[in-house]
Amino acid sequence: MSLIGIIAKKKDIREIKNKLDTNYEIIEINNKSIENLKNIKFEQIIINKDLILNEQEHNVFIKIICESKYIIINTDTNIQLLNNIELKKPLKIITYGFNSKATISISSVKEEYIILSIQREIEKVNNEKIENQERKIELLNEKNNNIYIKIIKFIIKELHNF
Repeated sequence: MSLIGIIAKKKDIREIKNKLDTNYEIIEINNKSIENLKNIKFEQIIINKDLILNEQEHNVFIKIICESKYIIINTDTNIQLLNNIELKKPLKIITYGFNSKATISISSVKEEYIILSIQREIEKVNNEKIENQERKIELLNEKNNNIYIKIIKFIIKELHNF
């Protein structure tokens, strides 16, 4: 089971949890929980929104980041949280959003689907590679068709071959 830390709105976290199966344990990272998470090693940290931390919380966050394997970042959001962080080991950073320089860029949005362009090769958890390509993600007739949630779900499943 993969342990995934996520910084996002509560409703988005609920939506992600509902969309994924039991192969993943998703834990919200916020100001209240961060101190309790300092000894947990996440495989992935997903950052979908900014988080304001005091100095002690920021130091714990740096420790959590440095012990993770992947950092997955929404480039369409101004995330100050990552400023001035020196990483102590090489991490795999995956960016996503409408930004054309993102690892996974949204190249087209239609009413019934989106097209994702994988701009750079991504190494999966099992060391296989996701090659540069375009992928079509269906937008089902659901009440919540948050594109970013669809991309996060796509990234998690691709990293784990599900």
